Amino acid sequence: MAICIKSAQVFARTRERGNARTRENGWRRLQLQTRCPRPTPKTPMGYHQTDPYDRGSALSRSFLPLALITLGVVFLLGNLVPERGRAGLFVVGLGAAFLVGRLTTGRYGYAVPAGILMAIGAYISLQDLSGLRAFQGAGAFFVLLGVGFALTYAIGLRPWAIWPLFPATVLVGLGLALLGISALGALASLSWIAAYWPAALVLLGVWLLLRDSLPAPARRPIATLGGLALLAYGILAAAASMATGGALARTGGSPGFGPAPFADTVTLEAPIAAGQAFVVDNSSGNTTIHAGRGSTIHVEAARHYRMGGQAPEVRLTPRGDGVTLESSNARGRFPFGDSSSVDYTVELPAGVNVRAQSSSGSVSVSDVTGEVRLETSSGRLDATGLSHLREATSSSGSISLEGVFTEAAQVRSSSGTVNLKLLPGSAIQLDVKSSSGSVEPQGSLFLTGGATQRTSLTGALGTPASGAILNVQTSSGRVRISQ
Repeated sequence: MAICIKSAQVFARTRERGNARTRENGWRRLQLQTRCPRPTPKTPMGYHQTDPYDRGSALSRSFLPLALITLGVVFLLGNLVPERGRAGLFVVGLGAAFLVGRLTTGRYGYAVPAGILMAIGAYISLQDLSGLRAFQGAGAFFVLLGVGFALTYAIGLRPWAIWPLFPATVLVGLGLALLGISALGALASLSWIAAYWPAALVLLGVWLLLRDSLPAPARRPIATLGGLALLAYGILAAAASMATGGALARTGGSPGFGPAPFADTVTLEAPIAAGQAFVVDNSSGNTTIHAGRGSTIHVEAARHYRMGGQAPEVRLTPRGDGVTLESSNARGRFPFGDSSSVDYTVELPAGVNVRAQSSSGSVSVSDVTGEVRLETSSGRLDATGLSHLREATSSSGSISLEGVFTEAAQVRSSSGTVNLKLLPGSAIQLDVKSSSGSVEPQGSLFLTGGATQRTSLTGALGTPASGAILNVQTSSGRVRISQ
């Protein structure tokens, strides 16, 4: 042992003379000649004798099997949840696999994708849940992304590695500002603090002057607290400045915690005759259309918009063959541009044809006696009480149709489930195909002159007229047909 100590002392005096490769080779020669153990490395927490995550250890070797088990369980659970909720679950599962890697191998780099992926997966899952408008939009995304960085700090298990807390604070603060918090109106009285931002420069200069004179153990905590204080000041000053912009005062209400804190409702009416067309194109928001009485269209438009923005202008415009409902989404001073939306509730007279299109939002139609053409780019499509369906198309979203089918119609879905219910009185030739998904007849569906396979279905229901074909095609998603 004395020889080992003496040899280590000799080597320590010459360790700075060579590069890393020379030092490494020197230790190897010393170990071979004297059988001396290699000195234990020093970490920020002190010396340790053993590394539980050493390559080849039992804990490290368990990473791959545990990660495979985690992914397998997640994908199995995906079969038990609705189709719309699977994407978020899979992303959370990938984050959980990285979490297993962090705990089994000790590699700090796994903590970053673990926290971020689990946060993004949670955001995707919340988008698939109906009725949670508060968790939709850019604000909720930034809040959950900030939570992801906070998870990175927690999963990392290194109290001194505080860097994830800085992006976490910034992102959560930005997300809350985008969402709009109910107490933001009171911050308008604090707008004066924004004028004192030069004080931050003074404090930074003082810190640089005195940093070297402070005890080494106290520098990191003081720097951390000072940085967080500056971040808090910046967020508070920005929120107070936005509140002073007058958006809250103009509305005269208290904003809620959601993607668009300001809302109002406008009512519009316009005459229309049976046989004419009602056309609506809603770029962002839900559209509900149902049968009404009289000879006029009655529209209630719930407008949602953010602070600093303007409410969309909604109007009914007469045209040659009917009436068009449209809105102009004014872009405000908001960092992400247009963030407004409109939810329509429409009552139509009998016999009016409907052409409804939505870029982002659901479309719901009930008891409309005229021709119906529906299209959504991203959103659910529901229609009941149909008697003259012509077309229903969805790029990303489920389709549910219920009515009497006696005329030619087309149903198209790129990604989503299609549910068809043929009410008594239907007489139609069915031609159903799915590229990647199953076709499932439900109940006592009786067809003649056709065939049923896993991805297709043909046959006649009742005695259809010539050319009365209901053509249903899906690229990815199952089709369910019932009576």
